Amino acid sequence: MSLITLQFVLGADWSSKLISWYGQGYGGYSHVDAVLSDSTLLGARSDKVGGQPPGVQIRPPNYEKWSRRCIVTLAGTQALQPQWETFLRSQVGLPYDKADIIGLIIGRPLMSQGHWICSALQTAALHLVTLFPDMPETPQQVPPNMLLFGVLAIGGKVSS
Repeated sequence: MSLITLQFVLGADWSSKLISWYGQGYGGYSHVDAVLSDSTLLGARSDKVGGQPPGVQIRPPNYEKWSRRCIVTLAGTQALQPQWETFLRSQVGLPYDKADIIGLIIGRPLMSQGHWICSALQTAALHLVTLFPDMPETPQQVPPNMLLFGVLAIGGKVSS
């Protein structure tokens, strides 16, 4: 059995709290990263962090101090985890979708092709390996809090 691991976090700044509030649950989470097999974190961010430019990047564990953190794992077959990680790694370097954050706030997708927000990237990766069910929302309409609830609903386990 192979594990797919996601890290949900809430940043300490006002923009993180705003994203969490508009993303279906103030006080919940504002960002999600994939935890890769080497323990690095892969996600889409709008800001330069840890020397990495904005967009989809691989960052070291604990690259930022978080107000809140939740690690969730999903069990899958041996073939799923490498497929999931390969897809995520193939997205490194793509830009962050700033327009889609506005779309979350106003309630409709404003996505740009070839751009990602954190939760859309993780939702798309989970869809690819058939771990996440089809939803009426597009991946770009799934904020971190909704993704967390969805992952827990399909058997995700909180590990820390």
